[in-house]
Amino acid sequence: MNNFLLLSDSERKNAFAGFFISDCSIRDRSTFSFLLAQDIEKSDEGLKRILNYFSMDSVGERLDWTEYYGFKGARLVSSKVPVNQAVMTSRECDVAVLGGGEDRMEDSIPQGKSGHDCVLWGCMNQKSIDGTIYAVGLWRTVAKRVEANKWQSLVGDRSTLPLPQNIGKNNDAGFDAIDGFNSTDIYCVGGKGDAWRYDGQRWYQCVVPTNMYFRSVCCAGDGYVYIGMQSGSVMRGREDAWEIIHRDEMTLAFKDMVWYDGKVWCTSDYGLWVIENGRLKEADVPVDVKACSGNLSVGDGVMLLAGMHGATVYDGREWQTIL
Repeated sequence: MNNFLLLSDSERKNAFAGFFISDCSIRDRSTFSFLLAQDIEKSDEGLKRILNYFSMDSVGERLDWTEYYGFKGARLVSSKVPVNQAVMTSRECDVAVLGGGEDRMEDSIPQGKSGHDCVLWGCMNQKSIDGTIYAVGLWRTVAKRVEANKWQSLVGDRSTLPLPQNIGKNNDAGFDAIDGFNSTDIYCVGGKGDAWRYDGQRWYQCVVPTNMYFRSVCCAGDGYVYIGMQSGSVMRGREDAWEIIHRDEMTLAFKDMVWYDGKVWCTSDYGLWVIENGRLKEADVPVDVKACSGNLSVGDGVMLLAGMHGATVYDGREWQTIL
């Protein structure tokens, strides 16, 4: 393992002391963004730090960050449109950006008073597709960040993506994850077996052979869509052709699933797995790499793995430790 990216003791202490990594994202192959949460009992309510790591800069000048209070349920992703920057959102639809010459809070994503007129109802997750950020929330709401301070609903008049029937009865009425092959082939999943495809104009409900909870989704390079379900189970398919390829009884579902180096990589706080030839197995990586499990990001030819116990980058040949 190559350690030339490793942070110095002083860099690590200044940037990470009192915090843990709760999300990560790649801006380019030499610039990595981290979402840090304050290491306290109620970290969801404590201080958040968006941190950019510029690996090509000199030691002592490689880190830049900004801090915000709150941001419950925060998630981090990188955009290329309108500019290259790290974007943090909260469950309450707050937005903050770092990079591209900007370091500030943006206007919140508009939330309506009903599921019929809001842009997004609670930001549960977000993803960069073709360099543009898309977000999903409760009541099957989906939004696209078209420019700074401006989000556009992809639900429209609800003619093809109706409100769930169980609104107000439980927390199953919405999306938990989104991914896409491109802007005209997007999949959103959540709740009990609720999966939809968007072709850029209309929504189509996918007929799936399960009512298990859907937690994550990956539109993979092999042409399949992989859905991470409760307890670490996995379903594979697209449109209306689906099969469950793995059943499990893990404590946690996969938080992130990404396509890299010819396979699907899956992670939770408990480990790192890969899916090859339709089979899920533990990733054959060094122990100190597995220790970084928790969050995955792919971009510009590299993959970033980061979690409670560190961060590491993979270029398809070797892992390079960051901290």
